[in-house]
Amino acid sequence: MALIARLSGLRKRLGGPVFAIADQCIYSASQLLLSFALARVLSPSDFGIASAFLAVVSFQYILHTAMVHEPLLIRRFYVSRSAAWTSWGLVALFSLVGYLSWQLIVFPGQLRWVGVALIVGYEIFWLSRSLLLTGRRYAMLCITGVLISVGYVAVLGVEKPATWAEALLLVSVLQLPFLVLVLLNLRNVMPALPAPPVAKDAQGLTVKESMAYGWKASLSQFMSWIMTGGAILLLGSSADSEQGGLLKIYITFLLPMQYVLAALGYYLLPQLAARWHAEDRRSVHRLFVMFVVVGFLIAEVAGVVLGLLGPHLVVLAFGENYRHMDFSPFYYAPAIFGLTMCLRTGFRAAARPGALLFCSVVGAVVFGISMLAAKPPVSYIQTIHAMTLGFACMAALMIGWLFVFMRTPRKQGA
Repeated sequence: MALIARLSGLRKRLGGPVFAIADQCIYSASQLLLSFALARVLSPSDFGIASAFLAVVSFQYILHTAMVHEPLLIRRFYVSRSAAWTSWGLVALFSLVGYLSWQLIVFPGQLRWVGVALIVGYEIFWLSRSLLLTGRRYAMLCITGVLISVGYVAVLGVEKPATWAEALLLVSVLQLPFLVLVLLNLRNVMPALPAPPVAKDAQGLTVKESMAYGWKASLSQFMSWIMTGGAILLLGSSADSEQGGLLKIYITFLLPMQYVLAALGYYLLPQLAARWHAEDRRSVHRLFVMFVVVGFLIAEVAGVVLGLLGPHLVVLAFGENYRHMDFSPFYYAPAIFGLTMCLRTGFRAAARPGALLFCSVVGAVVFGISMLAAKPPVSYIQTIHAMTLGFACMAALMIGWLFVFMRTPRKQGA
């Protein structure tokens, strides 16, 4: 009986991380399959343009994560229905404003409505995932990831879209069925009407709190987006749009490692945040250091494997058009990128989004200077080198700042 009890306890402790990693792996696979399918049905030039539009969606994901996903993981529910709908509406509004601003710069006088469809469709998809995760419906999370993966491959493979706009419209339509999951899981984060006592609890998430948390978090993520999705936009919108597609492929291969580390970080975040400034904080700081070291090693091993197998994988996944890609940056760049992913969790646990924003701004500035110093026309390899340097500077600042945090207790009321 004692053995059974110990096994049951072990299953409960490991169940959360295992499900979290499984869900993120499946979601990562869905994004990989989307890139594979688009690369195979579109020309290299059209794939570069499609990658630029999907980079706009990655900017939207930053807003959704900062203003919806992370606050919900911490608070678990909204204080009212209006607070939930307002927060979700603001994310969609900010995303549309950002998209329209980009449109005015890149395609003056010509509005591509497929971008609006992408934003609406993806917000429904991500919102359904946030609600499922808040309600701890891990099995359904994994199922939805599989369904969207199958949908991408089946629809794009059967329809054979002639242009990038047709392909992205099909991708947008695939997100709409997830509206059913949003409606079915509203009860996980909204108090029923009439409002029960829990709705008056100060721990309920308000629009003001969601925005206050979100603006610094989203700005810090935006700095990282400038070096990834923003760089894809820059290259994809240039005369040589093929370079944007090549950079998209490089970043696509980083997605599995990124999502696995993000899943572990989000799983550890509530525990780290609750005890980061406690009297017995040494144990939780040790846990965080272990997470950073393990995450760095995972990223480095993944990078070496991709460096060795990349030339074969890119042909297998994307086709013969991309056989000439240079995979040498994989031997070092993923480890630096993974290190920053893990270090972010410490800043969130320490409740220092402003410090995280400062480190991110410095990294983005270094990236910008490197891009300006690059000899035109700027290639995807030059962009990768600039991106790696920016993340390396960011990681160095983050390590120094967290080193101070771990030895200086936060003052009460700070």
